[in-house]
Amino acid sequence: MSRHDTGTKAFSFERVVWEIQRAFYSFKNSPVLALLLMQAAAFIFVQAKGAGKIYLDMIGILLAITLLSWFFTSVIHGNKKIVIYTLLLLTVGTMLQCIFKEEQVLKNPQYYATHNPATSLQFQYILGFVMALLAAFIYINSRNIASIKCLKRFKLSTIKVCRIFFWFSLLLSAATLVLAKSVGNVRNWITIGGVSLQTTEFIKFLYVFIAAGLLGTKANPDKENIRAFYTVTFLEVLFLALQSEFGTMLLILMLFLTFLFLFIPDIKVFIGTVFVMAAGSVGLSVIGAQITKWNSAGVFLGTNKLAQIFLSNYNKIANRLIYWLHPEKDALGLGYQLLKAKESIVLGGWFGTSSVTELPVKTSDLVYPALIQRCGMIFALLVFIVFIMMWLEGVRLFVRKQDRYHRAVGAGFVFMLFDQTLIIIAGSTGLCPLTGITLPFISSGGTSLMISFMIVGLIVAVSSNVKWNGTVEDEEEQDKFFKENAVTAKCHAYLRHLNDHFSRESFRAASGRIKRSGQKEESGQGKDI
Repeated sequence: MSRHDTGTKAFSFERVVWEIQRAFYSFKNSPVLALLLMQAAAFIFVQAKGAGKIYLDMIGILLAITLLSWFFTSVIHGNKKIVIYTLLLLTVGTMLQCIFKEEQVLKNPQYYATHNPATSLQFQYILGFVMALLAAFIYINSRNIASIKCLKRFKLSTIKVCRIFFWFSLLLSAATLVLAKSVGNVRNWITIGGVSLQTTEFIKFLYVFIAAGLLGTKANPDKENIRAFYTVTFLEVLFLALQSEFGTMLLILMLFLTFLFLFIPDIKVFIGTVFVMAAGSVGLSVIGAQITKWNSAGVFLGTNKLAQIFLSNYNKIANRLIYWLHPEKDALGLGYQLLKAKESIVLGGWFGTSSVTELPVKTSDLVYPALIQRCGMIFALLVFIVFIMMWLEGVRLFVRKQDRYHRAVGAGFVFMLFDQTLIIIAGSTGLCPLTGITLPFISSGGTSLMISFMIVGLIVAVSSNVKWNGTVEDEEEQDKFFKENAVTAKCHAYLRHLNDHFSRESFRAASGRIKRSGQKEESGQGKDI
C-alpha cells in the first residue's frame, strides 16, 4: 500500500449508503443519545432563567449539529470522544449565551421587539459547522486535491504550502496594522464589506500548519527547518506585539515551546530556548525601565517614535501585572474587570445565584466568572473537567498516531485549545494577568467560534485513518523554507569563502597578542599609580 493511500474504499453510492447505515446503527448504546436528552433537558434550566424562548430558537440547530457531527465522525472513523466533549461544551455555551441574550432583551425591549435575538448566534453556529466540515474534507482529501490538473503543475510540497501560509499570515498582520481601528489600544479587527474579522484567529490557525510542516515531516528535523521555525515565530510574535495582541502572542509562544519539546529530539534545544526567552524578558524589562527614565527626562532616546511604540506596549504589560496583583489601586479603571470578576465568583458560590451583577465583556473575556455566577462553582468545575478530558483524549491521539505529520497537526490544535482554555480561565479568575482571548465554544464571537469549529473538525480528521504524511512524491529534499535570491546567495558564498581561507590558528594568535597587550597596559598603569 502506498504511503499516500487513504486506507479507505473507493467512493461509490453503495459505500455512502453503507456508511450511513453503519452510522445510524452506531446510535444504539452510544453517548450521543444521552447528549441529545441533556440538550433537551437544558431547556428547563434556561427557562428558569427566563431565556427559554431564545433557547427554543437555538435547539433545532444544536440538535442538527449533534446528529450530523456524529454521522460525519462515524463515516470517517474519527474519534467520537472528542466530538462528544465538544458538543457538551457547545451545549453549555448555547445555554449561557441564550441567558445573556435574554438579559440584553430586558435592557432594550424596543429593539428586540422587531429583531430575533438568536439570529446572530444561529448564523455563527451554522457558519462554524459548515467551515468545520469543509476544513476536515480538504484535509482528508488534500492529496487528491494537490493532484488536480490545475494545481499539479505547482508541484505543491509541504514546505511550499508552509511558505504560502507564512507569507499570507504576515500579509494579514500587515493589513491589520494598516486597516484596523484601535480598540482599547489593540489592533486585531478589520472590516470587509461590513463584516468584521479578527485576523489573529486566522494567524494562530495557520501557525500550527507552518510548525507541523517544518518540524513534523522528519523524525529529526534539520537545522534549516529549525532556524526557519524560530524565524517564523519571531516575526509572528513581533507583529502581534505591534498590534498589542498579547493574549494571542502568549498562546503562540506556548505553542512554540510545545512543538520544540515534542518534535525536536534534542532536549537541550528546548531548555536553551526557555533560558533565552527568560533572559530576553528580563532584558526587555530593563530596557523598558530605562526608556521610561529617558522619556521622563525628555531625552531623544525616550521620545522618538520607535521608543514611544515600545514604551506603549511595555506600559500595557507592566500595568496588567501591577493591577493583576493590586486591582484595587485603580478600581474604576484598569483593575475594574478583575474586581468585578472576583465579585461574580463570590456571588455565584457553589450553586449559582439569581442576583446578577453587571459584568463587563461577560460574553467573551469574562465568560467563565459569568458562568460561575449563574450556574455555580460546581458546574463551572465540571466544564473545566470536560476541557481536561478533551485534552487527554487529544494526547492519546498524539501517542497512538504513527504518522509524524498528522501527530504534529493534531497535537498543535489540541494544545492550542487547551492552552487557550488555561489562559482565559486563569486570567478571568485572577490566577494570572487577564488577556483578551475567548473560551472555546463557551464565549461568543464569530471569528473565534468559527476557528474553534474548524480546529475540532481537523482534530477529528487527523484521528481518522488517513495516512498521507504531508509530502508529495516529487518533493525535493533540499527544498528550503526561505529561498535564497541572487544577493543572499552571493553573500553566503562570500562568507563561506572567507571561512575556508581564514586561518583559525592566526586568529587565536592575534587574540592572544591583544589580550597580553591589554594585560601589560593594565600592569603599566598600576606601576604609574
